Amino acid sequence: MPTMLPPDAARFEIRDGVPVLALAADVPAHAATGECSLMNRVTLVVVDGPGDEGFLLPRMTPGGDTAPAGWDEAVERAGGSQVIFGYGDNAPLVFARSVGS
Repeated sequence: MPTMLPPDAARFEIRDGVPVLALAADVPAHAATGECSLMNRVTLVVVDGPGDEGFLLPRMTPGGDTAPAGWDEAVERAGGSQVIFGYGDNAPLVFARSVGS
């Protein structure tokens, strides 16, 4: 069952040209499998996985786009985004492959 996260629970970044999506959410049980996909749209981003987990993230807010300039291009070049689940230095990092482009 997908979980809708509020805008302040997701941080869109570009680190050295690589798109990174940090989710302030509990680490999914199957995060170690690293099997995720990403649907990146202007208004909404979907991280599907790992396992039966999923996250819906609003991208457009009354304050504008929460993704930095160049986000869409970085996702396209990389074929997806790195996703960090949880908090702290040991938070799992997985690659979410783009789908539905």
